[in-house]
Formats: sequence, structure tokens, C-alpha cells
Amino acid sequence: MNNVTPEEQRKPQVKLPLAVAGFVCIIAIIAWISVQIVNLTPNTFSSLASLAQGISNYRESLMVNDDSALTIASDQKLADAGKPITINWNKDRRDGTYTFMYQCLDGVTVDIVDEAGLRNIACDTRYSLGVTDSVTVIVNSEKTRHVDVPYTVAFMRPNDMEPVRTGNDTLTITNPTIEDTLAVADTPNGEVLGESDEPKEEAPVKSKPSTPKPIVVTEPVTEYVYEIPVSNPNGFTDLATRFLGTGDIVNEKFVAGSIERNGSGAFQFEIKNIGTKTSDTWSYTITLPDGDTYTSPKQVALKPNERAVVTIGFDTPDKASHTFIVLVNIKDKNISNNSFKQVVNFKK
Repeated sequence: MNNVTPEEQRKPQVKLPLAVAGFVCIIAIIAWISVQIVNLTPNTFSSLASLAQGISNYRESLMVNDDSALTIASDQKLADAGKPITINWNKDRRDGTYTFMYQCLDGVTVDIVDEAGLRNIACDTRYSLGVTDSVTVIVNSEKTRHVDVPYTVAFMRPNDMEPVRTGNDTLTITNPTIEDTLAVADTPNGEVLGESDEPKEEAPVKSKPSTPKPIVVTEPVTEYVYEIPVSNPNGFTDLATRFLGTGDIVNEKFVAGSIERNGSGAFQFEIKNIGTKTSDTWSYTITLPDGDTYTSPKQVALKPNERAVVTIGFDTPDKASHTFIVLVNIKDKNISNNSFKQVVNFKK
């Protein structure tokens, strides 16, 4: 027989309500914590989103569509014709390339100097310079003593047809030989007009064989235009030649400058195919200061818009000037531009 007291009979009845109350409290605590987490979560995500947006905005600030003018500057605003001039600018932070263009002026031509040598460029035409912050140009002026040459450097992004940033400036070019050149002409007896109207006694000069310095002929250089013409079998060939500059050959490289008497010098000119068909082989002749005429071997054919730059080195005599006569030997459409004369003064 089990003896159970009244207190022992009430113990299970007391424990059950306590257990239920504890369970309810736990559920309430879990619910409160869940509510707090839900309340905090939007702020957390909002802060992360704000941080991401801030990073995005910073990146976009580095890639802004800055259409302000390029700041360009040249190392010399006033320069002699035929002397190199370097133009600089600050590079844009975006991907893209730079172009150079100069205004058409009568008697003015411009060459770009790069690793390939001289690149003759047409006026009012954009020429690609690639990704760079400078360009070196040589401006030639053949008709006026002083001339202002406006030019433009522009920045173009990939796939753009027009530049997004441009910089404009002007170069003042002087040609001190213009007045002297116009006054100098060869007389039939070989004397130079303007030096003296009285005959001079020439000191006897020993005759020596003509031994000009090695002739430096660069490979034909294709101009970097946006569209290079293709040879047209039914087209025409037209080789044109023109004077580029004078100077000297130093370490087998042409250095532009004046020529002194009783020294050495160099004469540079170009031959360019301005036709629509690839030329035949060709040659050229040039009169040298010692009185001889040099005739070149056969040269490689030139494609349309392709050119060759020729530099001739020679010893200079003791005289004031010399008239260089250049002739390109080829049969083409227009023979009037196959030759030119250029009077060059020699400094004492």
C-alpha cells in the first residue's frame, strides 16, 4: 500500500504551469530579438549600399566627360622655318588618342618628326599621334618671311568620330633666307648677283674628285591618315618632289640647320606619289656645290600617298650660295612637279 501525502500529489500540478510560462517567455524573447534584427537589417544594407554608391561615384568622377579645352604649349612660339618645334599638353585620364592639324596657308607645309623620321602631313587634316603628350613638328615657309600658322591638338575617345577636347594655338615662323633668296640668282658666267658688281680674282683651287658623303635614303614612309588609298590599276602615277630643309649629317642622322662655308652640309628633299596608282621604279639627280651632278640608282616603287625622304651630304666650298637642282627621273602624268630649284645660302 502506497502512502502518498497531499503535498506530493500537488507537485506535478505546480511544475506544469511553470514550464508553460517559461516556454512562453522564451518565445517572447526570440520574437523580440527577431524584431530587433529586422529593424537593424535595412539600416545595415542601406549603409552598405551608400558605401558602394560612394565608390561608384568616385570612379565616375575619374571618368567624367570633361569637354574643357586642352592646355597646349610649345617650346618656342617664334621659330625659324625648318627648325624642330615641340608641342606639349596634359594627357586626358580617359582612353583615347590625340590628333594634330594645322591650317592651310599658301607656301606653308608641316612635317611631323617621329621614330620613322619625317612625316609630311596635309593641311586641314587630322593626323593620329597615338597615346602621347607631345609632338615635334617642322614648319616650312617658302613664300613669306613671317607667317602665323594656327594649329589644333585634339583628343578623341575610341569609336568617336569627332574630338571631345581640343586645344588651339599659333606658331610664328620666320624665314630669314626669303629676302636673300629673292635677290640671289645665277648669272650666265657663274657669278652671283648682289655680291659685287666688280669682278673678283679667284684664288686657285685644286681640283679634286667628287666624293660626296654617303647618301642616306630612308625607306618610303606611309602617311598615317584615316584612310590610305589603295593602288588603282586603272589610275595614274604622279611623283612630286619638294625641298624639305638643310643641315648636316651627324652620327648618320640628319640635323636641321644652316650650312657654313668650307665645311660640310646636307640637303634634304622628298619624293611623294600623289597619284592613284603604284609607280614604276625611279631615280633622281641633284647638282652638288662642287659642280658635279649625282644620279641615284633605281629606287623602289612608291604606292599612292607614299613618299621617300632623301638626304644628301656634301663638302661645302668657299662661296656664298648654291642653287640645288633636283630632278626625278620617271615617266608619269605630270612632269611639271618632277623637279625644283632651291637656292641655299652658306654662312661664313
